Amino acid sequence: MDVIGAMKARRSVRSYLPRKVEQEKLNAVLEAVRLTPSRHNDQNIRVIVVRDSALKQQIRQQAETQPMVEEADVLLVFCATDRTGQYGYVVDMSLATGFALLEAAEQGLDTCIICAFREDAVKDLLHVPASARVVSMVALGYGADNSPRKAKKNMEEIVSYDRF
Repeated sequence: MDVIGAMKARRSVRSYLPRKVEQEKLNAVLEAVRLTPSRHNDQNIRVIVVRDSALKQQIRQQAETQPMVEEADVLLVFCATDRTGQYGYVVDMSLATGFALLEAAEQGLDTCIICAFREDAVKDLLHVPASARVVSMVALGYGADNSPRKAKKNMEEIVSYDRF
């Protein structure tokens, strides 16, 4: 599959099968994160891989009760270890999250980005230092939902040249 193919295959899945993600597939997703570009090549990222059921249940309680947090075999928690620059860490974490989503699609895995959560509570649960930020989380596993990918806007609706 090429990059555009992975982008077309990827969709947000909110319900997961009780099936384990193979370590080789998880490693491929984590390798994609490792290879993500970052500002000044700072690589200011830490990904916490959460597979423990009890811990995922606790995190779910801090994530607006989104069931995919607990249902998916793996929860990836994206943390920025350096917050210097004007929101540059948000760009770095967005790139890392996007690369993980694409490689997951390449591996035949389903994902859902989770951005609604109580950061301080998640930091406490995962022992994230005060200097770091929990920016996003990704549910990763085998989806139980076979609904098609949602439609995207036409190119003309999102692209302009020289002016807005």
